[in-house]
Amino acid sequence: MRITTRKGDVFCVEIEQSYKVFFQYIGNDMTQLNSSVIRVFKKHYSLDEEPVMDQIVCNGVSFYAHTILRVGIERGAWYKVGSHDDVGEEKDVCFRMFGDLDFSKINKSYRWYVWTMNQPLVFVGEMTDEYIDYNVGFVYSYLDIVEKIKTGYFLLKHID
Repeated sequence: MRITTRKGDVFCVEIEQSYKVFFQYIGNDMTQLNSSVIRVFKKHYSLDEEPVMDQIVCNGVSFYAHTILRVGIERGAWYKVGSHDDVGEEKDVCFRMFGDLDFSKINKSYRWYVWTMNQPLVFVGEMTDEYIDYNVGFVYSYLDIVEKIKTGYFLLKHID
């Protein structure tokens, strides 16, 4: 089966047969392995609600993340419900990542980098309040995305 996704596609994630959340594929980030970037919307809908695309994309963004869309579709974690031309501005999508390979050093790392979609990494050294709310720029599995939607944390809780 060939899976085709396009910038602007909107997907639905149903959480434990109790509610659903939508996210939108907003583009690929060449800075992070050319991975797909999504914006997950804050609003939770009941399973029987069928909001129109304009309603979905005007909700606030809960978080941005890099992921592999195709795998989430293949595994049934999410499904496409439509598309919308409004994908926001790339300059507003900010990420951070630490340069230490040892995850135990994340809270005391002095090797942090930040970037916006498709822009070069900028070394900032020690993490400061200016960047602390940036999204952690790992490429997350579909399991991580669903977990973050459900609980507010990725599976590796110490990196949120």
